[in-house]
Amino acid sequence: MIEIPAISTLLPEEHRLSNGRKLYAFPSSTELVKLDLLFEAGTAYQTLKLSAGAANRLYVTASEAMDAAQLSEFLDYRGIIVDSNADALRCSTSFYTLHRHLDDLLPVVDDLVHRPSFPQGELEVFKNKRRQELMALRQKSHEVARRLFYESLFGREHPLGRYADVPDVDLLTRESVKAFYDRYHRVGDMTIVVSGKVDDRLLAALDERFGHECPSEEVPHMVFSPSQSLCHPAAESHIVKPVSGSVQTTVRVGRVLPLAWESADYARFMILTTLLGGYFGSRLMQNLREDKGYTYGIYARTQLYRGVIVFYITADVAGSVAKEAEQEIIHELRRLAEKPVGEEELNLVKVVLAGDFIRSVDGIFERSARFCDMLGTDITEQFTENLRTALNETTAEQLRELAQRLLNPDDMTVCLAGAV
Repeated sequence: MIEIPAISTLLPEEHRLSNGRKLYAFPSSTELVKLDLLFEAGTAYQTLKLSAGAANRLYVTASEAMDAAQLSEFLDYRGIIVDSNADALRCSTSFYTLHRHLDDLLPVVDDLVHRPSFPQGELEVFKNKRRQELMALRQKSHEVARRLFYESLFGREHPLGRYADVPDVDLLTRESVKAFYDRYHRVGDMTIVVSGKVDDRLLAALDERFGHECPSEEVPHMVFSPSQSLCHPAAESHIVKPVSGSVQTTVRVGRVLPLAWESADYARFMILTTLLGGYFGSRLMQNLREDKGYTYGIYARTQLYRGVIVFYITADVAGSVAKEAEQEIIHELRRLAEKPVGEEELNLVKVVLAGDFIRSVDGIFERSARFCDMLGTDITEQFTENLRTALNETTAEQLRELAQRLLNPDDMTVCLAGAV
């Protein structure tokens, strides 16, 4: 029996700002503080591609009170790190600082959030960088395969299948970026998560600066659906795309799972995914790397979105063995459905998955990051309970039945990109 130890401090302290919004805190004895500002402002909400990422990146480059050079000097002098990210539904900005610099930092964050200036020069830097990145991605087989995969699953007009390309960069303007920011980065709708050295003085300062603007009457909250009524996948489920100059081929195999995260089957499926391709000794690694020498690494993963779970297997192989690699992946899928896993292998996989989970919350900033992900996907600690139960109770026969239902090769989309 595999036991995940109870972690009593996994969830944060909850505080209320004056406007009624929750503030989440992960206090610890460290001198560091991580301040996360979260907005429902991901790429799914943009009408102009790249505007979500541009707005989230550029609002922290300058304010009406401090230009880009002054801000850079301010941050560098104090060793403050700023990290911005945008995904399909949410965007975040993280400030990492020593506690003693908070009195200096919070007024600057206040100015950036309330009065960003979006300087044209910083926009041009952003556009040049994105243009170069997008041009490079055209030549990367793993990126081409990833895009083909999601376009095939959802359709090119679905938020999860819609991607920017080089021509979209030139359509970005300062006005369009600012308009997106003004619409979706409303301070009254912002979620604050703070971790590290959290004290009453910090909580009061955050409330004073960010807790008095009323939330919107209708806060955007998009939920994806795997149903055919909302998704328009490609008719073709086996897609081959040559990539000029590539000497390798990326093989990607997967599907949308007919599961919800609350389901006990999803927790069991995580065990199945780990068994298949979730650690170095997994079946796919043993077959395609150790036995056949087709690849340096092959992985099976699930990607959890709000309302949708995507399962995929991916590997980079020599173009000359791409078809053989695909066939071996299908062989391993069928093998899981045909014969129950042995007790020794099952116990090992449970230990690996339990260890991965414990490491993912081993530290206050790791717990904070996990909680931010939970907020973005609408999952709760019920998932942890489901995983604990699955690790303690899942049998080999249950995994075989799950593989029969969910890992049927006929239900998979296959994308090959590169030297094909």
